[in-house]
Amino acid sequence: MATAREVDLVNADTALRPSNDQSTSVYPSEKKFSSDDHDHNTYEASSTDIDADSFVDEDGNPLEEPTEEDQRTLRRIADKIPIAAYSVVIVELCERFAYYGLSGPFQNYLQNPLPDGGSGTGAPPPGSPAPAGALGRTQTTATGLQNMFSFLAYITPIIGAIIADSKWGRYKTITVFCFIYFIGLLIITLTSIPSALRAGAGFPGWIVGAIIVATGTGGIKANVSPLVADQYRKSRMFVRTLPSGERVIVDPNVTITRIYNIFYWCINVGSLSAIATTESERHVGFWLAYLLPTVVFLGTPIVLIASRKAYYKVPPKGSIVMEVWRCWRIAMGGFWTHPIRFLRETKETGIWNRAKPHFHKTIQGSGAADEKIVGRALDSRREHWITWDDAFVEEVKRTARACQIFLFYPLYWISYNQITTNLVSMAGTMTLNGTPNDLIQNFDPIALIILIPIMDTLVYPGLRRMGFVARPIFRIWLGFMFGALAMVYSAVLQHFIYKTNPCGSFVSSCDTPSSLSVWIQVPPYVLIAISEIFASITGLEYAYNKAPKRMKSVVMSVFLFMTAIGNAINAALSPVAEDPKLVGNYTGIAIASFLAGMAFYLCFYKRDQYEESENAIGKGHRTNDEVLKHQEIEH
Repeated sequence: MATAREVDLVNADTALRPSNDQSTSVYPSEKKFSSDDHDHNTYEASSTDIDADSFVDEDGNPLEEPTEEDQRTLRRIADKIPIAAYSVVIVELCERFAYYGLSGPFQNYLQNPLPDGGSGTGAPPPGSPAPAGALGRTQTTATGLQNMFSFLAYITPIIGAIIADSKWGRYKTITVFCFIYFIGLLIITLTSIPSALRAGAGFPGWIVGAIIVATGTGGIKANVSPLVADQYRKSRMFVRTLPSGERVIVDPNVTITRIYNIFYWCINVGSLSAIATTESERHVGFWLAYLLPTVVFLGTPIVLIASRKAYYKVPPKGSIVMEVWRCWRIAMGGFWTHPIRFLRETKETGIWNRAKPHFHKTIQGSGAADEKIVGRALDSRREHWITWDDAFVEEVKRTARACQIFLFYPLYWISYNQITTNLVSMAGTMTLNGTPNDLIQNFDPIALIILIPIMDTLVYPGLRRMGFVARPIFRIWLGFMFGALAMVYSAVLQHFIYKTNPCGSFVSSCDTPSSLSVWIQVPPYVLIAISEIFASITGLEYAYNKAPKRMKSVVMSVFLFMTAIGNAINAALSPVAEDPKLVGNYTGIAIASFLAGMAFYLCFYKRDQYEESENAIGKGHRTNDEVLKHQEIEH
């Protein structure tokens, strides 16, 4: 269950604490990094936190906790969403408007030269079938640069998460990175005006501006999705009687799903900015295409500052990244240097027990064999590393477990990334009849805007009424399958493009385009949109639900980092993003996405069986030990 706070701090501490004594560190001279320290540091800023999250309604009346029978039989609904959450959604809408409005014309801007007979702004002359262009760097280079821009935009969230967790908190980090972002927008806009393009400033200006924008969006993206869910502060299910007399369960899990669906829906409303910017590039020029998102982006800091008193802000808790790294190093000690011995020893000790202070404390004075095992796991040079308690190691274990599913995501993102790169170039080789070739990509957000409310208000509730719950692992698997299907369609379409133009398999350099209409390229965008609903939205939901409360931004960054890896793989594949290799390019990506989806499901399908038990860890309902038997069955 995904909230940033616990209902009862005492119960939460009890749930996270193993039954053995861990009240003293193995090394008393060191600061102890414990769950107790975390809760104090996180919540001392507000004297009303516990009252605000007590098990009562807005009028102070006690809420009814559902019985086991209620949980089996009653329908589950979402709670009311706080106004502050909607404010964060507007912030993200403005930022995504700027991001997609800016990046929508990138492929044409980078790939195509200035059109003959144009005004020097990048727009083709009226009536010309040529696409807009400015820098003339070819499809291979444009695709590689686009993917590297996306790579930076999705790897920098790790930096943003560290800064937010250790120094500034999410709100201040988002605000500061907004101003960095704005500087990058200005650079790209100013270097796209005709005089700058004539002076050769367009390409270096794009490079510098893209790096700055990627840094800015990374700092925002790591923190804005956790911030929106932070605004919903309930963490326990309760029973409510509707005006119709029906008794239902108000489920925080369903509420977080609703919040993220709204959040993702607004992201896609913002991404429709590419409609305006691609039309602007074709009919006026790139300077207007980039000026529009720059102006709209100003709404982001305005809303943040105006709503600053309404937000629930989790204070920075001190950096735990190095603590997590050291914990992992101790747990994995010997894996690289003596893998056989590591596997033999961890079969007896368990991997994560090797990093627990209590484990080392208990085993001191035991038999020589035990001392030998511990000595290899924790040499004298690393004794001072342990500044945490056993509960902290359990949180690191949960974080690592949540991140396991993300290992397959790069192969999904390879499919997704085609919609802003190679499919845009494909559209430029088809019959346009005045339609901008980079306009078709907007069918992805349009489909999402239509389909997300349908899924949220009709499909998912309808399935729950029928007793079928679409669990996260199953939904993510569906996302992989739809992504693969989109690439199959693209490969077939590319084959027929080669067959329907006079230049055959070298259509990109042909003066005469394929006779196929660009509008038959819509289906892969719709299929990718469906795949996003299942894979991307569910991934965000899963990351927030499974993350310990002090590691949420870090886990979200790992999710985004997998997107960066997908972009890096795409950049490495850019040499095959050219004629006559494009059919093989799409076919290979389809096969990779399909195989990755099947492997993902085979590895993780059992997790769906214990979804609610795992969500309840650390929320005052279930302890780690209560679900260990499920995890042991899975492994």
